[in-house]
Amino acid sequence: MFATIKPGMPMASVDETAHRFCCEQLKKLGLLQSYDEIGKYMWHGGAHHIGYDVHDVVDMSHPVAPGMVFCVDIGIYCEEWGIGFRLEDDCLVTENGCVNLTASIPRSIEDIEAVMRRA
Repeated sequence: MFATIKPGMPMASVDETAHRFCCEQLKKLGLLQSYDEIGKYMWHGGAHHIGYDVHDVVDMSHPVAPGMVFCVDIGIYCEEWGIGFRLEDDCLVTENGCVNLTASIPRSIEDIEAVMRRA
């Protein structure tokens, strides 16, 4: 996902890319057949601002630019299975792409439990 974010890309394209990424993963699981069905599993946007403008109305045609920081918001909810997950990673747009600022945050159960034991 982060390899696709570049300066000049409209914020709407970041959102659509997140939805299409989730769609492809759900297709591999056999949960949906086409992008038109993604709303059944992804009920929210795929990106939003952080800080003062969190979840404020955003002009989605506005392009992302170097120095801009926003959240890539990947979440899938499967009512049939009674489960869901959401990963919100913050990215910094650079001159040539973007950097995932939250890449080092623990993700696995084991890593999260290890951090909790240290606390």
